[in-house]
Amino acid sequence: MALASLKDHTSSILPSLSYTELLAFAGTTYAIYSVLRIIYRLTLHPLAKYPGNFIEKISDWPLIYYCYNGDRHLRIQEAHRKYGTVVRIGPNTLDFNTATALSAIHRDRNANVKKADWYDTVDAGSGARSVQSVVDKPYHAFRRKMLLPAFSETALREHEKFIDNNVTTMIDEMCKECNQEDSKDVWTSPVDFMLFAAWYGFDYTADLAFGSPMKLLENEHRYVPDVVKWTSQFLYYVGYLPFAPLIRPILIHTSVIKHLPSKNTRDTAKFFQIGEERLVARQAAEERSVENDKDVRRDIFHYIFHARDETGVALSQEEMIADASFFLAAGSDGVGIALSAALFYLLQNPESLTTLTTELRSSFASVDEIRLPKLNQLPYLYGVVEEALRLVPCVSSQFPREVLPGGMTVDDQYIPAGTVVGTSPYALHHNEENYPDSFAFKPERWLGDEESVARAKSAFNTFSVGQYNCIGKNVAYLAIKLVIAKLLWGYEVRVPEEVGLIGGGGRGAWKGDLRRENEYQLLDYLVGYREGPIVQFRKRKV
Repeated sequence: MALASLKDHTSSILPSLSYTELLAFAGTTYAIYSVLRIIYRLTLHPLAKYPGNFIEKISDWPLIYYCYNGDRHLRIQEAHRKYGTVVRIGPNTLDFNTATALSAIHRDRNANVKKADWYDTVDAGSGARSVQSVVDKPYHAFRRKMLLPAFSETALREHEKFIDNNVTTMIDEMCKECNQEDSKDVWTSPVDFMLFAAWYGFDYTADLAFGSPMKLLENEHRYVPDVVKWTSQFLYYVGYLPFAPLIRPILIHTSVIKHLPSKNTRDTAKFFQIGEERLVARQAAEERSVENDKDVRRDIFHYIFHARDETGVALSQEEMIADASFFLAAGSDGVGIALSAALFYLLQNPESLTTLTTELRSSFASVDEIRLPKLNQLPYLYGVVEEALRLVPCVSSQFPREVLPGGMTVDDQYIPAGTVVGTSPYALHHNEENYPDSFAFKPERWLGDEESVARAKSAFNTFSVGQYNCIGKNVAYLAIKLVIAKLLWGYEVRVPEEVGLIGGGGRGAWKGDLRRENEYQLLDYLVGYREGPIVQFRKRKV
């Protein structure tokens, strides 16, 4: 009776309102709701006590803008500098900046967290989830188990020759002007090392995954890095939109992203198609080798094709395609960034360059000797690579985790269920407690006394840690070390005087108060967009 009376009363009011008045009423109602929500988030919300920038406490839109703009990692690091080791970077999100928090949230296999909903958008367009984006823990364990044989120490020894072939192609293409018989004392024209490092990244990962490189180093498919950049930037910020839960099913379970009206989406569709076609061709080649009892090519997918769990279940075609796309993007980007950053800092620090060059040339009598296991026994090369990965982590911002029912404790702080938590590699790697003089390039920090090295390792998060760490990190290390070792063993390198050392802050896309001139810069688009260094090479004088 009361409900009917209320309905009659409402009906008697609404017809008397014009459309303008209805809009005004709706706008006023929403404004009141928004103000009350802001007041709640600042006063009564479970995270109200934590420090942070005012705008980030009341809205997720700043985070979305930072993802779109590519400076989220810098914003988070600056917030930690201002407010301390735990900051509120969104209404429902905390970022921690300690090694103990890294262990509690990411390294502890029993941590009461799951991957946050943002991961549901990462693989949009591929038709299935890659191992990276799987949220369900048992399913992730199955997916990872299927991949582990492809990244074992035994497999790595098989992969080395495929990677090495691409290293040779990279160096030959990059240094061909000084490789002629009559050009031994000639410096090459200025070379954009970033481009060659990126092309190499895609070529070696495609070679390992599909049985042949994509030949970006030989001027084929050079649109691919821009495809990965555009797709990553798009999915990075879209995953944080307030209405993301509504569009995720469309992005994940349909091919709509491939059909949006732009050149980027057409190139994205072409990229996925090439991956699918190459995987099918690789599978057919594997089957022929097995049928004809020929030597098989023991690359990544050789192991994946034959992987089964204890019940005999294998990965589906869709799962393999999703993982292949992930390998190409993640494997190429991380290696390309590390190589560019390492050369940038070595050129900026001549003493380090001399020390590394001396170590390499005294350890190997010829370029053909540069291989495992001796490559992994060079201490200064190890320090240079670790320091480059620390200063410029390929994924710079938070790996988001959602706290499950029951909550959890991080650094003596009780965190309620539903809160998104994490650590940001860039900020963590520039915490002075973990890394004194954190913006300086110091390979020696990885070679000092046991206590300081252990402290540095405890906060190192370039490849993530725990059960979700990068399964291919040993492949990445090998791909990085082979290039640096062979390049510096055989060639001199310098910065062209007329160009200067490109890649630091203060110019073009790198302008801004948070971008340092002597720091190698990234645009944080989940993958890292970068430029430089521009360099010249000359054949080593023996």
